[in-house]
Amino acid sequence: MKKMIMFLPGLLLGCALVATPVMAQDSTTPVHEATAEKAGGITSLEKRIKHLEAAIDRKVEGDEWYDRIQVSGLVEVEAGYQNIDYDDPAREEDKSSDIDLATVDIVIDAKIVKHVDGHVLFEYEDDDVFMDEGFITLTGTEAFPAYLIAGRQYLPFGHFDSHFITDPTTLVLGETNEGAVVAGYRFGGEMADVSLGAFNGRVQETGDDDVIDSFVASIAVNPLEDLMVGASYTSNLAGSDAFSEVVIDPNNLESLVAGWSAYVSFTFLDRFHLIGEYVGALDNFEAGEIGDPADTKQREPSAWNMEFGFAVMEDLEVAARYGGSDDGGEFLPESEYGAILNWGFFENTNLGLEYLHGEFEDDLKETDAVTAQLAIEF
Repeated sequence: MKKMIMFLPGLLLGCALVATPVMAQDSTTPVHEATAEKAGGITSLEKRIKHLEAAIDRKVEGDEWYDRIQVSGLVEVEAGYQNIDYDDPAREEDKSSDIDLATVDIVIDAKIVKHVDGHVLFEYEDDDVFMDEGFITLTGTEAFPAYLIAGRQYLPFGHFDSHFITDPTTLVLGETNEGAVVAGYRFGGEMADVSLGAFNGRVQETGDDDVIDSFVASIAVNPLEDLMVGASYTSNLAGSDAFSEVVIDPNNLESLVAGWSAYVSFTFLDRFHLIGEYVGALDNFEAGEIGDPADTKQREPSAWNMEFGFAVMEDLEVAARYGGSDDGGEFLPESEYGAILNWGFFENTNLGLEYLHGEFEDDLKETDAVTAQLAIEF
């Protein structure tokens, strides 16, 4: 918590200091371009807002069904090398490398009628094909800019923006894909977005029925065109995708533990992009509930991520990351740092080369990983 108190206000102060020069940018400077995003990837508040804008603006081109459909997609091929060095001298270093198809996304968006859209995302990952998203979006009018999203979706908890191939620690701790209903309202055009949702989480308290008992809320604000800040809350942090996998007994928690997130994302001088985010539990998990059943320590996991990107040229970007966690055990690195080079050498085509170093709690192990990714969007 102390690290969170120090670094988020620092980021906000930095944004304030550079906000004035942003208003007088040189039009000849290269525009900052982030890493290729996942097609459809409604995995953050910012992307959710962009999806809503697309749904509102999407036109019906004709009366036939195919006039209402838009298809897009993503293909990622990765080559990687990883070395795990354990502190225990009885355990040898673990080295691995591979080249493989990492991800394929096929996204279908349909304009049913005015104010009604459908969205489906099929994904191939880890030799499995599944429906990652499938929801209906109902949008309001300019006079009443409310919306409702119903179906399987990434909940509006956390921001999770990144220049990197490897997910930040904040995403690993907090990203949640669930069947849910999320209602929201947009203030001042694109100035602010507030949402509230309900879902049935993957983990339950002892004795609870399998019912809708988890909630999420978020607010995102754009005080400047290139500045976005926000915060979010979930009543069931352990229900997130990856975190739920390390819960020892998902149906018998002493109590559901809530979580919160705060973030800032700022682009300035058209060359620089600053990202900062914190995700953390609001209470302790009981000893032995997460990670290791023999653990005698109550844990209150948290994670943070800070990235700084620099557009060297219009299609060439370098970025650095520093992140980490508290009470992450073997699940999350206690500290993580690295760098990435992103080169968009053709339209909708990106080559990324990443290095990351991670150090885990109690000097349990250290990891070094090099990943190269070739990605295309269509």
